[in-house]
Amino acid sequence: MSNAKAKLIKNKVKQESRNETEEKWVSSTPGIEKRDRGKKFNIFNIIGMLSVVVSLVILAKFEYKIFKLNVLPFKYFALISLAISIVWLVLSFISIKQRSRIIKTLGVICLIVISGVSIIATPYLQNTEKFLQGTQVKKDFLSYSVLTLKDSNFDRIDDLKEKSISYLKDDYNDVLKANLKIEFKERVEEDFSLMTESFLEGKVDAIVLESGHLALAKDEIEDFEDKIKIIYEFNVEISNKIKPSDKDVKVSEESFILYISGIDQYGKVKSVRGRSDVNQLVVVNPNSKKVLIVNTPRDYYVQLHGTTGLKDKLTHAGVYGIEKSVTTLEDLYDTKINYYLRVNFNTLIKVVDVIGGIDVISDKAFTPHTDRSVRVVKGLNHFNGKAALAYARERYAYASGDRHRGENQQQVITAIIDKLTSSEVLMNKYNDILETLDGTFQTSMPVDKITSLIRFQLDKMPKWEINSIAVDGYNSSNYTYSMGSNRKLYVMEPNLDSVNKAKEKIKGVLDEN
Repeated sequence: MSNAKAKLIKNKVKQESRNETEEKWVSSTPGIEKRDRGKKFNIFNIIGMLSVVVSLVILAKFEYKIFKLNVLPFKYFALISLAISIVWLVLSFISIKQRSRIIKTLGVICLIVISGVSIIATPYLQNTEKFLQGTQVKKDFLSYSVLTLKDSNFDRIDDLKEKSISYLKDDYNDVLKANLKIEFKERVEEDFSLMTESFLEGKVDAIVLESGHLALAKDEIEDFEDKIKIIYEFNVEISNKIKPSDKDVKVSEESFILYISGIDQYGKVKSVRGRSDVNQLVVVNPNSKKVLIVNTPRDYYVQLHGTTGLKDKLTHAGVYGIEKSVTTLEDLYDTKINYYLRVNFNTLIKVVDVIGGIDVISDKAFTPHTDRSVRVVKGLNHFNGKAALAYARERYAYASGDRHRGENQQQVITAIIDKLTSSEVLMNKYNDILETLDGTFQTSMPVDKITSLIRFQLDKMPKWEINSIAVDGYNSSNYTYSMGSNRKLYVMEPNLDSVNKAKEKIKGVLDEN
């Protein structure tokens, strides 16, 4: 064996001996392996502590949102809070105290998962709160249009500088003038019929009409829409005049009346004024679980509240504001209306579509005059929103006209209530309903009353008994408060026997235990 090779072998033996000595020293010296293992466990403990603290903040915020929204019955809220607290405590103990890395890691993962679920669910609660607040009437709007004759040379608002413009005397005339932004010759009128007549005869260059009066003119003045053009439009924001109701009730314990006013408009519900084509009183008794829907025809010839002399169509009450419709119906039925709900065509279309349509039984087949693409069959119909609206608006297909239309509207409302109060729709379509209906209706019912009804429905899941009635009348023509004594309009003279029967039924439902 060469000297070089012998030397190499000798060095290798020395190195192996040195390594063996170091290994023996490490194994015999306490703390070295523990310190290395402790570093790893410290990292896991830090991650566990962070997960516990972050999850506590997220879950606490989530529970606070549920509590603040106040739509869950207390027993459900308590169960949810208790379940969340127990799960969090168990997972926190595992994430901090458990020595096994695998179990500790699973605890942290579970904390992250429940925190993530809470983060995802929180926007649903925020959307609910936003939606409920959006239903409240805080500010109202008046929508105005500036009209000129179709064959005139006035096409822009600036063309009316120094020209004559007339409008009805109103509380908001100063704001109206400011929005026109031009100098003009002012003519303030008190008689709507005479003002429009003067305009059509060319005695004034332009008129300004609020949306309710514009719809009234289009409906009641022959060929009015064909003779005019709208050259300028603007909205005026006004404070809500309606004070908190002195007819407030505990809606989950006491009977109440909700007035549903269906205004003849599309788009978002903004203008405080507008003809009310649907006038339904919904009498609710939470104790007997009964609902009575009372239809009053739009053309019912009644004394508008606070007026003397000529009576008017009920639909025209809305031209003067929702409070005029409310008080007029209170006078008619000798009762108190607690809250109102203003909806329009879009509201009906959207709510029917989002709940998957409704089933309605028609007593005849017809094609609605408002939408020739819709076909109504005799018997059971499944309507989407568009078809439901056409069905609810139809009157020409029936010999009884507006009477039958009111019955159809009650069918549609009943079908919607049935579906909205079902647990399947509430659970599966909740967020879709909120998003779809945003801005499409307004109500004077406070948020706490709405949430109280939701809690009552979720807690009891009652099956409501819903009945419908309608007052009747006689076809006639007469002068009206809105249009004056120079033009007769079609009206329905009330059948007082039917009105008295409706009064009795309303009182019966309100008083039943």
